Amino acid sequence: MKLVKIDDDLYLNSDFIESVEADGEGSTDITMKNGEVFSPNVPIKKVLDNICGSEEHLINNADMKILKSKSITSGHLNQSFDRF
Repeated sequence: MKLVKIDDDLYLNSDFIESVEADGEGSTDITMKNGEVFSPNVPIKKVLDNICGSEEHLINNADMKILKSKSITSGHLNQSFDRF
C-alpha cells in the first residue's frame, strides 16, 4: 500500500488510482479503480508530483499524520513507551 498525500485531509492509496485528469487550472479529478471520484482543489501538477514522489517519503508522511490523529483521538498522546 502506498499512501499519497493529495491535500491536507485527503490521502489515497496510489495502487488504486485509475486516472488523474485536470478539471480546470486549480482542481483535479482523481478516479479510483472502484469508480469513486475525488475532486480536490489541487493543481494536477501537484497531484502527479505527489503520486510519482519517493515511496519512502510519501508513506512516512502519511503514517505520521495517521499516527498523530489516532493518538489524539484515542487519548494515547501522553503515554510513555518505556515498557517496550
